Formats: sequence, structure tokens, C-alpha cells
Amino acid sequence: MKTSGSRKSTDRQAAASGMGWRSMITALGVDRWVRRLCGGRGAILMLHGLKESETADWQGNPGLTITGRQLTAIVETLRSEGYELVSLDVALERLAAPRAGPRFACLTFDDGYRDNYQLLYPLLRQLAAPATIYVTTGFIDGEAPAWWHGIEAVLQHHPTLDMSLADRHYSFSAATTTERDAAFQQACDLLRKAAPAARAKALSQLEQIYQIDFRSIDRERMMTWDMIREMAASGLVEFGAHTVTHPALRDLPQAEARLEMTQSRQRLETQLERAIRHFAYPYGDAPAVDQAVTTLARDCGFASAVLAYGGPLRAGAGVHALPRIPFGGSDTAEDLRIRLSGARAALAPAYE
Repeated sequence: MKTSGSRKSTDRQAAASGMGWRSMITALGVDRWVRRLCGGRGAILMLHGLKESETADWQGNPGLTITGRQLTAIVETLRSEGYELVSLDVALERLAAPRAGPRFACLTFDDGYRDNYQLLYPLLRQLAAPATIYVTTGFIDGEAPAWWHGIEAVLQHHPTLDMSLADRHYSFSAATTTERDAAFQQACDLLRKAAPAARAKALSQLEQIYQIDFRSIDRERMMTWDMIREMAASGLVEFGAHTVTHPALRDLPQAEARLEMTQSRQRLETQLERAIRHFAYPYGDAPAVDQAVTTLARDCGFASAVLAYGGPLRAGAGVHALPRIPFGGSDTAEDLRIRLSGARAALAPAYE
């Protein structure tokens, strides 16, 4: 889609401005000084998928992928800044230690995308970097769609998105890239907040209208159990639970939320023949996670559970509401260094 010359110029100027101050802060080492005070003991990074190049097709949520070059920059930056890459179990041990040692970092990836096997796994071996992948088991089994991929597919091929949800009709224009971005965000916000039955009905109608199959899309996008077993056997990749259907757990009755947690763990344990100790909350933000949800994760027996925000790890952090530092899209090594400093998180503390 075409963008006016003035719009392109404005975007370039904004990007250059953002890169400018970040580069200045890191060049002067200001982030390192702040990190001494606010950087905590370590950090858990939140990522999702990998893509082969920066010139990939339009994405509704570009923050869900990074390139191999970006991942390499993450690992090199962490190591050059004095962080040791460790497993979640080691991170918990160090977090609980009475005295702080060298800083540590964990790489975590949500959902279970096929590119985690095709692109991420070889790169992790090359970098000798351990990682944890939180799997939404219903995506792997074909029981539940990662419906945002279906919304993305519709918007890639149609100038409008018409959707009925809870007895209301919505029509989103997608004639330009800007409109497509807005349509994706608005449609996904509505579907996320909808009751499960209403969302399922809306998705079924979309499949009929646009002649797409959400689960077929998932079969192409998600890993298989054979892939997961191979990665787990390597000892380099650990797997955690991420529910069965990826709901906002805060919106569910407690009994249903408990089933989402326990059934995803049981499915992973059956397939991998090993204990699953760690959990990631779907969406992982305040509207999706509250005190009752974190208490439920503890009661279900998970050793840890992670959020999707919050900055570095500090001594005394609640292990069932561990903060993570998100990274994706066009983020750079400078962005990572600034987030590791903990300055923003110190001003806006994580949930627990």
C-alpha cells in the first residue's frame, strides 16, 4: 500500500529520534549506572517467534517475531553486559539466595510456534543458549485455534473485515496498511474480551464468510509433538505450560481456570514423560492476571509463573508473578539495555 512522502518522512524522523536518544544513553553508559541501582538480580525475557528476514509479509502484531540477527544480538548483549544465561530452575535458586551473585537471564518464548523448531532451535544450539518455551497445548493438538492468525489471514487478502460478535456487527476497513493495522488491533481486542462461546461463534462465522480454516492455519504455524520431544531431549530447551486454549484466566470461573492450567501441564507431561514445573499466563497483563489467578498457579503446584511485563527480577519477587521484559518487532540491543536498567519498572512496579 502506498504511503505519502510526508508520512514516510515523519516515520523516518520519529524512528531516527528514538534511535538517537537510545544510542546516546547506551553510548554514555547511563543505563549501566541506573542498572546498579534498579537492575535487580537478573531478567526473564519474553519473546514469541522467529522470522527469516526483516522483509517478511505484513503482520498484524509484528511484536510477535524477531529475526535470527536480533536473537543473536540479544544473547551477545546479555553476555557482554555480564549476564549468564540460565534455566528457570537456576534462576529461581539464585533469586532465593540470601546474597546476590552475578546477574542472570532467561530466554522464554510463548505459544509454541513452528519457527521455534525450524529457526530458533538451531540458533540456540549455535549460541549455546538455553531457553524455555511455554506451550499452549490446544494449539498443538488442534483443539483450539490461535485465532489472531486467522484474523491476520483475512486482512491480508480482503479490503474489509466483517464480523458479528455477541449480536453486534462490526465492519473494519483494511484498504491501506494503516487501516489494516487498526482493524487487526480492534478485532483482536473485541475477540479477546468476548465470552468463549461468543468468540467461538464469531470465529465459525468468519470461517464461513471468508472460506478459511483457523485450525489449518495453526497446523502450518505451530510445532508438532515430535518437534517438541526432539527439542526437550536436547537438554537445551525446557518446556512450560501456557494453558490449553490461551484464555484470559481472570475472566474465567476458578474451576475452568484451574483446568486450563492443570490439563496443559498434564498433556505436556504425558508427551514428554517429565515433570512440567513452569507456567506462563496467557496475555500476562493486568486485565488477564490478578491475585486470584496467581494464587491458583501456586495452588496448582507450579514452581513459577510469569507475567508479560514488569522489568528485571528483584530479590523477594513473588515466584508466581515473575516479571518479564518483552522484546520483539523492531527492538534493538539498545532497547534491551535500557529495559535491563530497570528504570521504567522502578517507576511502575510489576503486579506482585
